Amino acid sequence: MIAGLDAPVTQDEFASAVGIGQPAVSDLMTRKVIGDGQTAGQWLLAYCAQLREVAAGRGADGDLAYQRAEQARVARERNEIQLAKDRKQYADVSVIELVCAHVGRSVAGLLESLPSDIHKLSPDLTPGAVMHIQRTVSKACDAAVSVTLADFDDPDNDPSSEPSSTDAGSTDND
Repeated sequence: MIAGLDAPVTQDEFASAVGIGQPAVSDLMTRKVIGDGQTAGQWLLAYCAQLREVAAGRGADGDLAYQRAEQARVARERNEIQLAKDRKQYADVSVIELVCAHVGRSVAGLLESLPSDIHKLSPDLTPGAVMHIQRTVSKACDAAVSVTLADFDDPDNDPSSEPSSTDAGSTDND
């Protein structure tokens, strides 16, 4: 040990030796980093150990360690998203909504001609039956065109499972 470190020192003397203020030394004592009655050498070793812990992010408050962990988590998530994009496993929400809208319009375009095709194939259908088919197809077209990603968030909002009020009152007029 360095000469002169074998004896106890005052808070002011230690503060002057390590370049901090006396209130900081008092705080070190309150936090039990250094103890009353220890030598200057023991205080110096304890103070240096505490500085190393803080510098490594293992300080008493743990704030630096938390910030580093949070930064690492964000970087990991960013890398995972970039990797998914590179593998063509990821698309922006706006692109997915455009695809859904395009598919909906395509399906609606195909369904719109269905009632007249059915009527041509089955001319013995009553006008009420054709109207029923037309209303059902029209509802399906409206649902296909209006689909958005928000519709997939609510599993209870499935338009295909809802009973239709117009279906209940319609008849075939046979």
